[in-house]
Formats: sequence, C-alpha cells, structure tokens
Amino acid sequence: MSSVEGGVVQSKLIRNPGLRARVSVTLVGVALVSVLLLSTVNFVFARLLIKDSVESQLTAVRDTRVQALEIGVERLRSRVSSLAIDPSVAEALVDLSREFSNLNEDLSNDQVENLTALYDAEVVPPFAKAGVDIDSSELVPASVAGRSAQRLYISENPNGFEERNRLDDAGDGSGYSAAHAVHHPMLRALLRNAGMSDLLLVDFDSGEVIYSTMKRIDLGTNAYTGPYAESGLGRAVEKLTTVAPGNTVLSDTFFYVPTQGVPVFFLAAAVRSGSDLVGALITEVPVSALTDVMTAQEDWQRLGLGVTGESYIVGGDRTLRTDTRAWLKDPADYLDRHLQRYDDPDSTDRIALIGSPVLVQPVDNDAVTESLDGNQFSGTVKNYLGTKTWAAASPAAIEGVNWAVVVEVNESETSAALNSLLRRFVLVLAILLPLIAIFGVFLARSLTRPAQMLVRSAKRIADGDLTTEIGDLGQNELGDLGRQLEGVARQLESQEQAIIDEEQHINSILSALLPERLIDRVRNGESAIGDAFDTATVVSMVIDDLPPAIANDNDLAFEIADRLNDGTLAIANQYGAERVQRSSASVLYLTGLNKEDARVPDATDFTLAVMGLVAEIGAEFGFEFTARAGMSTGDVATGVLGSSQLSFGVWGDPPGMAMTLSSLALPGQILADDSVAAQLDQTWNIEAVESHPGLADDVQAHVVNGRVEPLGGSSNNPSISS
Repeated sequence: MSSVEGGVVQSKLIRNPGLRARVSVTLVGVALVSVLLLSTVNFVFARLLIKDSVESQLTAVRDTRVQALEIGVERLRSRVSSLAIDPSVAEALVDLSREFSNLNEDLSNDQVENLTALYDAEVVPPFAKAGVDIDSSELVPASVAGRSAQRLYISENPNGFEERNRLDDAGDGSGYSAAHAVHHPMLRALLRNAGMSDLLLVDFDSGEVIYSTMKRIDLGTNAYTGPYAESGLGRAVEKLTTVAPGNTVLSDTFFYVPTQGVPVFFLAAAVRSGSDLVGALITEVPVSALTDVMTAQEDWQRLGLGVTGESYIVGGDRTLRTDTRAWLKDPADYLDRHLQRYDDPDSTDRIALIGSPVLVQPVDNDAVTESLDGNQFSGTVKNYLGTKTWAAASPAAIEGVNWAVVVEVNESETSAALNSLLRRFVLVLAILLPLIAIFGVFLARSLTRPAQMLVRSAKRIADGDLTTEIGDLGQNELGDLGRQLEGVARQLESQEQAIIDEEQHINSILSALLPERLIDRVRNGESAIGDAFDTATVVSMVIDDLPPAIANDNDLAFEIADRLNDGTLAIANQYGAERVQRSSASVLYLTGLNKEDARVPDATDFTLAVMGLVAEIGAEFGFEFTARAGMSTGDVATGVLGSSQLSFGVWGDPPGMAMTLSSLALPGQILADDSVAAQLDQTWNIEAVESHPGLADDVQAHVVNGRVEPLGGSSNNPSISS
C-alpha cells in the first residue's frame, strides 16, 4: 500500500465518530470499573494488613522489651551476687560490723539537733512540697552506734549530699573509722563499677545498716525496726531470710526518704565468710535504669514505635514503674493532660515535684489487668492519659515483683496511614479518569510511546544515569531491545561499583596503617615519607594479659579483643589521636602533631578514656582487666617506612620516655613526665612520684589520676543493654 493510500485509510478511520466513540466509551468504562474494583479491594485488604501489621509489630516489640527487662534484671542480680561472694566484701562486713558495735559515744542534744536539722534541710522539703509530713526526729537512728556513725560521716562530713562518699576517714580515732578508711575505697570502687546508686552492708543479727557508700541517712538505722523497715530496704533484708544461699532478692520500687524521695528499688544478697552468714549486701538502683531498658535510652524509633508508640512497666499496684514517652518528651504538656484527665491537682503537683510519674501515675485498663493476672494481651485500650491506643502487654517473669510490660501506639497514628491511603485512592481516581478518557481519544498516538521511552532511557544511560529502569515493553522487538539496553546499563553499573569498591578497599587498608594526611602521598607513589621534627604528645599504652581461663577461650578472647580495638579506635577519633606504632609490649599514639600546645589535655583525656574502656570491658565480662600508660611531650619525627610493606613510625625522645613510663606504671596507672605535667592546669589531679628505680635521677614522674571532680555530681545509673 502506498503512503498516500495509507493516509486516506487513516483519515477515514479518524473521521468515523462511531468507532472512536465506541472505543473511547469501552476503554473508559472498562478502565473505570477495573480501577474502582481494584481500589475497593486494595483498600479492604490494606485495612486488614495495617491492623495485622500493628498487632504483629506491637507484639514483637512487647516480647523484645520483656526479654530485655528480664535479661537486664538478671544482669543486675549477677552483679550483686558477684559482689556478695567477693572475699573483700565479707572481710569489710566483718570488720565494720565489729567496730560499729564499739561506737558507744552517744550524741549530745546539740549533735542530735544538728542531725535533725540536716534531715529538715535535705530530705524533708521534697516530701513537704508534695503534701507528705515527715517528722525528722523519727528518722534518727535508735542505737548509739547508729547515731554516732551518722554524726561522724553525715552531719560532720565536710562534703555535700552527693559527695559524702569521698570521705574515707572521719579522723575521730575510732576503730570504726580505721576499718572504714581501709575498706571504703574498695567498696566505693565496687559501687562505681557495678553502676548502682548506693551500696549498703547490714548486720544480720542486729539488723543495723553498718555501712553506706553514699553516706545517706539510712546509715546506722535498723533494717528490721528502723524508719525504713517498711521500705524497699527493710523488705529486701527480710526476704533474704527466706531464700536459698547464693540467691538474690529484689524489692519493688518505693519512694525512698534517704534519696530525697527519688523512686528506687533494691537488690540484696547474703554475705558469707566461709560457711558463716555474716550479713547482707544491699544495692540501691534508680528507676532510670528500668526506663533506659524500656525506651532503649529514648530511642523509640529504633524499637519501631513510630511517633507516638512507647513501652513502660506497670507494677502490681497499677502505677508506673518507669517514665513514659509523653513525660520524657514534654513534661509540661504531660502535666496539663494529667490534670485534665484526673482532675487531681495534688497528684499532678506530686509528679511535678518528684520529677517523674513513677509510683504516682495510675494505669488501669484491660491490658494491665490481663498482664498482672499472668496473661498476655493484644487489642485496643485507653491509656493512662485517656488516649485510645493499640496495646500489647505481657507479665515479666521476674522473681519478687509483679510487673506488666505494656507496649502501645496511638490509634490515631495507625488510622492516619489508612486515611492517607484512602486519600491516595481518591486522588488516583481523580487523576486517572480524565487520563483514561484522553487515552481513548489518542490511542494511536500512544503506540509510539514505547519507542519514545526507549529513546529517553538510552539518553539517560548515555548521560551516565546507569540506574535507569526501562520497564517491560512487551514480548516484541521493542521489548527485547529494552531488556538488552537495561542489561547493558546493569553491567556498566556493576563495573562502576566494582571500581568504587576497590578504591574504598585500598583506602581502608591504608587507613589502618597510616594517618589520613599521608594516604594521598602514598597513593601518588611516594615510598619514603618523613616529616620534620614537630612537637607532639606521645602515649604508650600497655594492655595487661587476659586471665588464662579467658585467654584459653578463643571465642571470648576474640570478642574482648574486638571490643577493645573498636572502642579504642572510636576514642582515638574523638580526641584526634593517631596510632603510629605497635609492638609486642605496647601501642604508641600521637596527639597534637604540628600543634603549638601538643594537645596535652586531649592526649590525657584519650588515655583516661581508654583506661576506662579496659576497666569497663573487664567488669562486663567479670574479670579484672587493666592497662598501663606512659605519656611524654616533645619533638618527634614521623614517617612512612618501606616500599613493598608500609609502616608508620615515630622517632625522638618522647616515644622512648613514654614506653619507659608505661613499662614502670602499675596496673590501671598513668605515668607522665614533666613535659606533660607542666601543661595540665589545676583542673587535673596529678601526684608527683618522689623517686622511681627505673628512671634516671633527673626524670620526674607524675601519676595522672584524672580531672578534679566538680561539686554537685550526679549518682551513677547502671547501663543495661537492651
């Protein structure tokens, strides 16, 4: 057929309105019915899927939070058990208990008044503001020894509320103070490593609290008959008499007067000396430890809880045991909603004064009821602020307490997804119907679209967009061409990615050997690179050997080494330290290269952080893991050695001095010479070493103990992995 004839036929077809109308009506009708039917089916299924997805997600989060809570509490129990079987703890309890009973010098009336005045100033005000009356005279220990201990280590302690644990010896010459001076530093270190907020020792026979690390006003009181006998302290000691040897007990959360009303719970274990029961070890834990577990340290997004989701613990009295997301994100808004919900200004004020809804906020719905009865729950409820939520709840299998773990998300958040989907369907219909009508009219024109798509795709690929998706053009020549073109694009993309990966691999290898400032020079072909002498601080770090039992466990030893390596690299990046040389005995780090002040404080902070990391890893794995360090500042030269095998080295007096000091340091000790000590100001705690047989007479060594602690520090919280 000639082109003229073809044009005539096409013209006739176009001029035939009946055919065009029938094709258009048929296309529009079929498309409209199909789109409406598909949209309806999709909406119904989407609604069911969203409901199932929300329930599955909440159930999964609930199960992981329950598991994390149970594991976290079990870890706390293990820490307490480890402390209780420590022979040094038993020795301390025996010595302190014996000398405590010898404190027989009673207080004068003025001294008793000083005690009650201290109570009135420190612990009574928070309760008074909350409308709770406390008679400070009832808080005074009943025994002479208890009153004497409080006078020596509380009322006459020169340090403030949070710093009283710094006093090692009251200086009164008593046997108790002598024993305290011996054992308190060790017990204080145990508390710090355990991450609790206080550690108490109780004499089982008398019930007297003979020791408190933080020197709060429960020191010297009687756990059986004293003012805190009905608190978590007294109940924990009482429970110990009913459990098997070696077990720990956990008491539920209480408002605790000695902590200024801050809610805490207690873990306790019996302490034995040989086969003899000598007393009890009690640890005090803040509820923030539980909150960190339930919120993954306020990372709700990581838990998959979206914008409004949260997880929390409810106790057997149907009040909170952890802070909620609403409180943590916006306390002021929380208080407004709480007052609106309960119309109880007293409880709202109490939450504001305490700084937490724990033990005040009631949570009473089907989810809590079912969980406290030992059953799991999944469904919709109204939460503690009256908001309708999807909730999943389950009891926690923790001996000694009846706790329910609740995970919930606002129903409005889940409905928002469904409403958004409905709006999208309506929008799609509003767009598709006119397009379908236009498509029916311009059907012939649409036949050219596959070819145009191929041209556009080829142009994008030629312009470098190798991720272009051509799509399915059908089982025809155009479709085959499109698939071949897409295959070429994928091959080019794969080759380009392989080149990028190889480049990154080479850079990662060089980064492990060299500082970043030298990588480009080595990549450009330089084989021997040396820098002129510059001032820098050199740190020589020696990590002590693992105990044989751990070193012989290859998997555990590798895990510890991997943790140590990753942690040290992160700390080095934080403080700008470069690892320049490794030997069988030590590792050398540089800071402040080419800097006028050699960055001595940064080097010291880096060294302290690594020492802390080593101790933390040891505590986590249950053994004493220590490091030693030496520091020196001065002129050094650095450079790259070798051509076929590269290594980064450092020369000068400071490296040798740093390695010498690290070899002479005691476990956990940092030794520095005068060059370092001269650049650390009064905010650092430094002690000069009078002499050392391993050093020349003209070399002065200093022990770096860390920064001077400011007044008003906060108590430790345990770090529980979630």
